[in-house]
Amino acid sequence: MKRRRSNLSRNLWALVWVLVIALQLWDHFRGKTTAPRPETDGRFVTLANARFVQDANNDGDSFKIAHDGGEQVLRLYFVDCPEKRQYKLVEGRLKDQAGYFGGLSIPQTLSVGQEAKVFTETRLREQRFTVQTRWERVYDSERVYAMVLFEDGEDLAAKLVKAGLCRIHTKGTMMPDGQREYDFEARLRALEKEAKATQRGAWGKPKRGAAKPKT
Repeated sequence: MKRRRSNLSRNLWALVWVLVIALQLWDHFRGKTTAPRPETDGRFVTLANARFVQDANNDGDSFKIAHDGGEQVLRLYFVDCPEKRQYKLVEGRLKDQAGYFGGLSIPQTLSVGQEAKVFTETRLREQRFTVQTRWERVYDSERVYAMVLFEDGEDLAAKLVKAGLCRIHTKGTMMPDGQREYDFEARLRALEKEAKATQRGAWGKPKRGAAKPKT
């Protein structure tokens, strides 16, 4: 009987400690959760004082930022960077990405994904930028589509296309300045053509089955 009471007492104390730790963690992270998304009637809003946040899930086209309203994970309009790692759910997407760049191998495609991640993180850390969003969700996730504009007047999506580190393949939108979706995409296509011609990024990697130059 005493042993049973002793075991019950220990279990109760263990439960109390778990609750205490859980409350401490909740109190620590509650101020860092994703900010609530206001109704904007589809209009773009600017996230004040946006700055880059290092996160293990960041990649070339999807990343976390902090702003005066909290933290938010963004997904770029118009472009899709290759995956940075391989797992079951992205195998089909990786094959599509490899094919888009003319027939890269999967390891080459993953390498481009890592390059895109570094490219995006470097620019977001080292340059001032403005984030504009309509709070449009990416499927049923906490990510929202956004445009990221730098002080040189160029959008991050355009920079990635120019560097040959993404495909033009995802949801588009009318631009915050009123430019039509079709016109902005046409500009991206022109930048992509230039990246292909100059063999930048993924476009410059040797393709499977390509003839090797004679030595």
